[in-house]
Amino acid sequence: MNHTAFFDLLKKGTLGDAYLMEGTEEYIKQQALERLKEKLLPAGLEEMNLTELTDPDADALIAAAETLPFMGEKRLVVVRECSLLSASKKAADENKAAAITEYVAHISPSTCLIFYMKGKADGRKKLYTLLKKKNAIVDFSPMSDAECAGWAAKTMQRLGKALSRECAEKLVFTVGRDAALLKQEMEKLAAYLNDRDTVAPEDIDAVCTRSSEYTVFQMVDAQVAGDNRQAFALLRDVLRAGEDRIMVLAMLLRQYRILYHMRCMLDEHTPQQSQAQLLGIPPFAVGRTQQQARRFSKERLREAYDMLLGYEQGIKAGVLPQEACAENALLKLEQILRGDTK
Repeated sequence: MNHTAFFDLLKKGTLGDAYLMEGTEEYIKQQALERLKEKLLPAGLEEMNLTELTDPDADALIAAAETLPFMGEKRLVVVRECSLLSASKKAADENKAAAITEYVAHISPSTCLIFYMKGKADGRKKLYTLLKKKNAIVDFSPMSDAECAGWAAKTMQRLGKALSRECAEKLVFTVGRDAALLKQEMEKLAAYLNDRDTVAPEDIDAVCTRSSEYTVFQMVDAQVAGDNRQAFALLRDVLRAGEDRIMVLAMLLRQYRILYHMRCMLDEHTPQQSQAQLLGIPPFAVGRTQQQARRFSKERLREAYDMLLGYEQGIKAGVLPQEACAENALLKLEQILRGDTK
């Protein structure tokens, strides 16, 4: 199940006896664990009914799980970084694996056992297979743009501010999909609004820290508009922020691929409502992407895209140097876009 399904179980109070929390979206995962603690543990008696262990042996895990709750219905046992779910090459203790796997199949009804893994667990392990059969794996993979926008709107509502769907999409596009960073930026927005109740697009522009991907989008916007001075200024900004030049090149490649396909869609009169989904961009960005693509023929944009693709492949193959690759890519793009490729 995904994190949304798990939160639904929390609301309904229909939790099972064991779960594995895995995936790279660490902020939402931690929030889910905190909500679980609030749901299960009696106020004021949290420490009496909570045990947290790090890769315990079988005896320690079973002893904690078999301890009866104190003045409550459930005891919560959180096992972090269990080696029986890790892809580590460390030799597994077969007795430990057998004992814990057997216990998880017959957990005390007064216990909720949580295996909490940083990142992904190893799906080949017997304990993982058992938890999967119990439908007890909660996947905290990075949210999609649409999921992020919905989560941002709900989070802003809890902060006492209204965030429209379009503004939520703009916020995610500007900041990125990391939930911890999004929460930080939303708290800044809430403070910036002061007595105002509703977030406007210009508020996001005024307050929020821009992701590298959004800065590259602005960089391409400046370049296709003929403002190469601004494009290089934005490149310096993203490099000063610590972004790797190879990653900038990859983001440029993605943006010019989108521009090329947008130009093709415009030539083929693809309905606008289909363009965002086909290109994988938020609906609010469609208009700006159309403006960018209309400045050039699809042949010119294809030439730009092919250059970037060949350049990236040459670097990965070791034929071309990595040094100044982002700067060189911008210079080559400038030549292509103005038709000076001789």
